[in-house]
Amino acid sequence: MLYRLIFIVLALLLSGTVRAVEPIIIGPNAYPAGINPLTGLPVDDPETLNRRPLLVKVSDYPPLVRPQSGLMDADIVWEHLLSGGVTRFSAIYLGRDTPHVGPIRSGRLVDFELTRIYRALFVYSGMAQGTIDVLRGDRLVSSRAIGGVDPCPALCRFPREGVALEHTLFGDTAALRELAVARGRDVTPEPVYGMAFSDQPPADGLPVAGVRVQYRETEIVWTYDADAGRWLRSQDGEPHFDALHETQISAANVLVVEEEHTVQPVVADGYWGPGNFAFSVNFIGSGRAVLCRDGRCYEGEWRRAARSEPLQYVLPDGSALPFKPGNTFVNLMPRWIDGYQLVFELAQAPRVTVVGSGGVNMRVGPGDAYRELDVAYPGDVFEALGRNRATDWLQLRRPEDATVIWMPVSALDLAGLDAARLPLARPTNER
Repeated sequence: MLYRLIFIVLALLLSGTVRAVEPIIIGPNAYPAGINPLTGLPVDDPETLNRRPLLVKVSDYPPLVRPQSGLMDADIVWEHLLSGGVTRFSAIYLGRDTPHVGPIRSGRLVDFELTRIYRALFVYSGMAQGTIDVLRGDRLVSSRAIGGVDPCPALCRFPREGVALEHTLFGDTAALRELAVARGRDVTPEPVYGMAFSDQPPADGLPVAGVRVQYRETEIVWTYDADAGRWLRSQDGEPHFDALHETQISAANVLVVEEEHTVQPVVADGYWGPGNFAFSVNFIGSGRAVLCRDGRCYEGEWRRAARSEPLQYVLPDGSALPFKPGNTFVNLMPRWIDGYQLVFELAQAPRVTVVGSGGVNMRVGPGDAYRELDVAYPGDVFEALGRNRATDWLQLRRPEDATVIWMPVSALDLAGLDAARLPLARPTNER
């Protein structure tokens, strides 16, 4: 009887009498009671949502700070550039607390906008003088900032032999919220919104086995674990762990966000900290966003009309870009020439062949101005992974050693490949 019923339903679907069920999307402007607006998941205690999120600044360099603690308890983690091309985290907590997050380090200008976007409290260990000067002129962020190195248990030192003092500060998020009240910070909750969620992924998408996000001096690899339905994080060739949970860091969603990074002028030596480098990010207008979930990546766009509003995410047709319910890691990338590179590990990478009568330079980027790595010769075969915006250069991988390089389309036999269908692997301001 059951098989007969299934057959009838399938027949009706095929005939068009019954329509397939549309995916259920919650958000981006309102959420059911008890649903965390930053994860799309129910919380054990709905009262935890009646508070401000907590943004905690967490170190990611030098490598001795890894494994960090408490990142897997965050709803959302943003990763951004520091001077020298390395990165730092801004971890955002709402749905649950963690007793040990860190090491906590100094804040950056980008955190001021993230504090607005998530209507959050902001926890940091210190700031360069230039960042302090900007904070003093920012009434909203200064009313929510929790800096310093005490008192414990909100902020505690855990010294380790061979580890410098600045890498030993850790926080307890529940105690930090109490400290915010004691210091008279603005803890009045505001509605948090902007993200849409659905158990069912959007149609189409780019099937991938993983994604590599290359900053100038650090490389993040997200490998899709189909059994778990999650992305596993590695950094600079090593699996990246959370020390508190003794597990590899993973995410339901990996989001790549591209936005202008405005480098601040040098005022005096050390004014902006190491390297005399600082940048601001406005997040006003719109920009490229790539969401990877369920083993697929989706090209989309972030939008934000004013500083008082959160970020929202849409597909190319303007409909909401739905995240998978769960945590999200964001890689924030600059729109600079050679500012970053994406490498999509395609599930089925097409192959192309070098043609011509002589050698072709393999370069680190899409153009003759980029450094030469090696020379390819007619008949050499490569896997095609991506393209530049003009689609006149392709990002390729050499099968024998997995080296990722670039070559001009004019030097390749594409064997029927429509190169425009390959993913864009460079900043959108590059040709």
